Amino acid sequence: MRIYLADLGHNLVTATSDTYPLGVGNLATFAKAYAKPKTPVEVDIFRDPQELKAAIDKAAPDVIGFSSYSWNHHLALSFADYVKAVNPDVLTLMGGPNFPLTDEEQDSWIRTMPQIDMHVRGPTYEGERAFLNTLQRFIDVGERREGLWDEAIDGSLFVHPETGEILRGGEVPRMRDLDEIPSPYLEGLMDKFFDTGLFALMQLARGCPFTCAFCNSAVKSNSKVFRHSFERTKADLDYIVARINHASPLCFADDNFGMYVQDEEVADYLGHLMERYDWPKYIRTTTGKNRSDRIIKVMRKAKGRLPMTSSVQSLNPVVLKNIKRDNISLDTYTEVQKELHDQGMQSYGELILCMPGETKESFMDAVDQLIESGVSRVAAHQLMLLHGAPLANPESREEFGFKTLHRVVARCLGKYHGPTVVETEEMVVESENFSFQDYLDTRVFHLLLTIFYYEDNFEEAFRLARTHDIRPFHVIKHMQDILDEAPEALRNAVSGYLEENQAELFETRDECVDWAAKNYDDLISGELGGNLLSKYSMIGRFIVLNEALDFLKRAISDLLGDDKPDAQEMLDTIIEYYSAIMLHVPFADSLEREPVWTSLFDIETWKASDFKGSLSDYRFDAPRDFQTQVDPRVKSTLLSRIDTFGEHASGLGRFTRTMFATDFRRKLEQGSQAHAAE
Repeated sequence: MRIYLADLGHNLVTATSDTYPLGVGNLATFAKAYAKPKTPVEVDIFRDPQELKAAIDKAAPDVIGFSSYSWNHHLALSFADYVKAVNPDVLTLMGGPNFPLTDEEQDSWIRTMPQIDMHVRGPTYEGERAFLNTLQRFIDVGERREGLWDEAIDGSLFVHPETGEILRGGEVPRMRDLDEIPSPYLEGLMDKFFDTGLFALMQLARGCPFTCAFCNSAVKSNSKVFRHSFERTKADLDYIVARINHASPLCFADDNFGMYVQDEEVADYLGHLMERYDWPKYIRTTTGKNRSDRIIKVMRKAKGRLPMTSSVQSLNPVVLKNIKRDNISLDTYTEVQKELHDQGMQSYGELILCMPGETKESFMDAVDQLIESGVSRVAAHQLMLLHGAPLANPESREEFGFKTLHRVVARCLGKYHGPTVVETEEMVVESENFSFQDYLDTRVFHLLLTIFYYEDNFEEAFRLARTHDIRPFHVIKHMQDILDEAPEALRNAVSGYLEENQAELFETRDECVDWAAKNYDDLISGELGGNLLSKYSMIGRFIVLNEALDFLKRAISDLLGDDKPDAQEMLDTIIEYYSAIMLHVPFADSLEREPVWTSLFDIETWKASDFKGSLSDYRFDAPRDFQTQVDPRVKSTLLSRIDTFGEHASGLGRFTRTMFATDFRRKLEQGSQAHAAE
């Protein structure tokens, strides 16, 4: 019996699913360990659509399972159609979090997918057990689809092909010991991905104790947290570090990493690997929503290579009540940011637009408060109505007056074996308290925020402004107010962003798909579409960098006023400093350039002092020359990532999120600086 398991990712624009397919790897090892086949079983796992097509063409499977997410659902369906055409007797299965909550929605949802024979009964974390139950039934009835339909199967549901009746299996029990799942790494299933440029993915724990209504991890049955043993985690890490390119980051699929005492032991071992192998250089995960003291301890053990995602989603009490979320107090939040800063670590604040009860004023105020709390950047996500999330239920939509539109999921379309495949998502763009114009205004504000207030990338300039009582929020707001006077290249980028934000939205999925088909070439080239915030912020940070620097200088200069010539001189110096040290597109050229920078001010010593005093205290008696240098490690990493994801704006957005902003700076040569005041 031949089994294919596919967690497909669109890859014609850039690699949209950038991690190893751990989920289907788990399904494969679990089935091989516990199924009782009557004939030998071969199991293969897939990420690339092209590889799956080639495998089907060479040898069609008897069973094929697809992971369904908002970013690959229709790609999976298209391959279900394709494999059915090659082998009409194939058993097609689908599972994943992209599944409605209510029975009524589930019924209508699965009836739209005649090419899928069975669905894992969602939402559930236990896809392995549901898959095994279905596979064993298939084996027991002689590996024939016709024998499957007589009774329901626990963990799954399906439309009976003859009666049209929907049969629902019972719930499968939660897996209390995740070590029941043999490791896909130790079994060798992940070996073929080590040379792909994708990122290693692990899951240490399953479950989430929080009940956030916008999230499809909020289901009550998933509230208990179960995990792998430390011994298993250590064995996986040892296996990975011996085979992976050490420039590659490590990703965890946990909902609340760092919040549990067991995470400290993992962090200790990560610190050991960093000391011995200088890997991982960056850890991408979602950190916990509370126990900030432990999370900071974990970050410290991980040598600051794990940024903290300080998610609040909103600071409006009405919103928090509506989404069933409790945040820590803002005072405590600020204390956490100070501790992180003192430890040299970074933290990201997260908000979501158009939450029920949010207003433009409360949202903007939250951005200001988060910046003042000390976060390194503020991410303002858009509210998507995800299958499996309570806010997507019909009752919630009506209660909160959501106005939704559809758009193409960023970079998720392509032609792989015939018709164009397009993934779409449903966005909330208006609510009772948040108009569509508010939505557009805040989107533009957030673009400027992402270009200029990102991981302390322009911290020196903002610190100078702060010495004159000018907050970062006011700088960004002033930029938005004077956009008409921005340098042309930057102004055009913002205009393009605003235009695309409106042009990408449609009343229905069908309209959205038609538009994508008509504009297919431009969407594939990256000329249109993609993650617009990511794409246009990449343009601002790396493609029109000089114009962005000019605009930053203009905005701060305006707010300083004409009566502060010394401050204006220091601002000029800081902008010149950025011009000398910041890498930009084309990187092949930028990485080879190491310009000399001449300055009257010792900016880096000011920064090393944590900006103690004023930059004027760090003035030299005469201008000094500084030699810039490109860090060889950064050069190697950048060239490797560009090779995988490309250097266009959409590709840049894929890999810069696994690097720190300061990685894109040249270093000043050691020994070339001295503090003028000494």
